[in-house]
Amino acid sequence: MKGQEGKPIWIVVTLLLALVVGISMYQLMNQTNAQETFGNWLGEINAGQVEITLTSFCENWADSGFVRTAVNQDELAKASVAAAHPALTIKYFLQEEFELGERLDPCDCAVFLHNKGKMSLLDARSRYDPDDCHAMANEIAESTDIIGR
Repeated sequence: MKGQEGKPIWIVVTLLLALVVGISMYQLMNQTNAQETFGNWLGEINAGQVEITLTSFCENWADSGFVRTAVNQDELAKASVAAAHPALTIKYFLQEEFELGERLDPCDCAVFLHNKGKMSLLDARSRYDPDDCHAMANEIAESTDIIGR
C-alpha cells in the first residue's frame, strides 16, 4: 500500500516537468521566429523601394492621425524594417529594437516625414516626444530644427 501512495506524486512531478519543457521550447521558438522575421522582411524590401515603403507607410499613418489601432501590424513591421534597412542612408530605427519587439512610433514617423519635407515643423514638433522616439530618430531630431536649437 505504501508504494501505491507515492505514485500520484510522481505523476504530478512528471506533468510539471513536461509543462516546464513545453514552455521553454515555446519561448525558444518565439525568439527564433523574431530573428527570422527581420531577415524575412529585409529580403522582401527591395533596396530601391526602402524610402518609398517608409514614406508611404508614415504618410498613411499621419493621414489617419497616427491612430495606433488603425495600423496593420504587418505593414508596421515592414516599415520598421525599412527604417533600419542597410540601403537607407539615414536610419531611423535599429535591428536590435525590432528584435526586442519594438516597432516604429508616430514620433519616429514624424521625424522621418519632416526630414523629407513632407510634414511641417509645427506638426513634427507636436508629435515629437523624446521618450516615444527611438534612439536614431531622437539623434536626427536633435540635429534638426524639431527640437528648436
